[in-house]
Amino acid sequence: MERALRALSFALIAFALWRLFTAAGDGDVVRVRSSSLARDLPSIESARTAALHVEMDAALPPAERDALVAVAHAGTRVTWSAPRATLSRQGAAMPPLAAVAERAREPGGPVRIAVTSAADVAFSDGLAALDTVRATAAIRGATVSVGEPSGALGAVSGAVRAFIRVPAAAALHPVLVVGRAGWEAKFAVAALEERGWTVEARLFVAPGADVTQGSRGAIDTSRYAVIVALDTTLGSVAASVVRFVRQGGGLVLLAGAANAPAVRAIAPARAGARRLADVRAFDAAEPVNAMALYPLEGLRGDAVPLSTRGALLTVAARREGAGRVLQAGFDETWRWRMQGGADAVAAHRAWWSRMVASVAAAPLPPADESPAAEGAPLARLVDALGPAVAIAPDASGPHRLPGWLLPAILLCLLAEWASRRWRGAR
Repeated sequence: MERALRALSFALIAFALWRLFTAAGDGDVVRVRSSSLARDLPSIESARTAALHVEMDAALPPAERDALVAVAHAGTRVTWSAPRATLSRQGAAMPPLAAVAERAREPGGPVRIAVTSAADVAFSDGLAALDTVRATAAIRGATVSVGEPSGALGAVSGAVRAFIRVPAAAALHPVLVVGRAGWEAKFAVAALEERGWTVEARLFVAPGADVTQGSRGAIDTSRYAVIVALDTTLGSVAASVVRFVRQGGGLVLLAGAANAPAVRAIAPARAGARRLADVRAFDAAEPVNAMALYPLEGLRGDAVPLSTRGALLTVAARREGAGRVLQAGFDETWRWRMQGGADAVAAHRAWWSRMVASVAAAPLPPADESPAAEGAPLARLVDALGPAVAIAPDASGPHRLPGWLLPAILLCLLAEWASRRWRGAR
């Protein structure tokens, strides 16, 4: 037993010496800048490196970040640090930028970008600069409309650059407008068509007499994206509205349309008694305040209030099955177009288009599998390599002697010594 303990002690001492010598042969920490990482990666991958530290002086492309992850998995300790925060008008050098693009469900599919950052954010596409959001707005979150970008869409904030994935435009089905024939129907259809929507209409003139625009077909989501009910006169459409919404279609209820028996069960609220507006001028800031109103009363528990006029609720929405219902109590919206200012026609079109787009059913666009389209590069970097460090690590860190090694050597030596003393040997 004494011989075995002595042999084990020498083996452990030899192992400790081997670990120390191999650690010393690995050299110092390799330090590189992210701007030159692509050039240095082949030599880093082929060399036996104990630790690698990357100074992020430029945005790191996803392919190079993934290469660093592979180096870390091969046994090299990989750390990174941001440059010193050069606080100026541009903010921190590596702000936590996050940007995501979505397409509005409107004809042409304009692109809107939601962005947040601690520094100024500049947007550009493949042709030119598009817009800039100052840090004071970006830190609280901002939305920017860029229309249709040409080529790759990117955002730059400090030293961070993000390539933003732009969803493909969805194919939108026509809008079906139903109600009584009149000024409201005439100008609602005109506003949507001028905005680019394909509109079909079923307008009722008298019992047994109606005006139809488009073909008469089944009311389902394969034919229509939205049904717009201008009033309680739904006619032959009434029997299909609830099923249409629950299958994923959208429904816009204007004025008192929510009180129609066919839609009462899915409306966000009940339409109250009609009230005239307190003001008659269509102010450019709040033109809807000049419209007559059916205030929303008895709001359902799962409905979301969206707009008010003083103490009166004017707009609310809720989900029903796979679809959405928007209720707006405004009446005679056509007066805005006829009695407003110079931009009233364009504003009326945009208002109607936004209401319809907010509930429109649209097929999911094909997914973009581009690995370069990352809206939050700093978050991806932290997820892949861990948080930034203030000081580069010591190269011997990964090769330090295990904590159990010295106690094991001492235990073997003491056990041998105790055995020899027990039997009286030297």
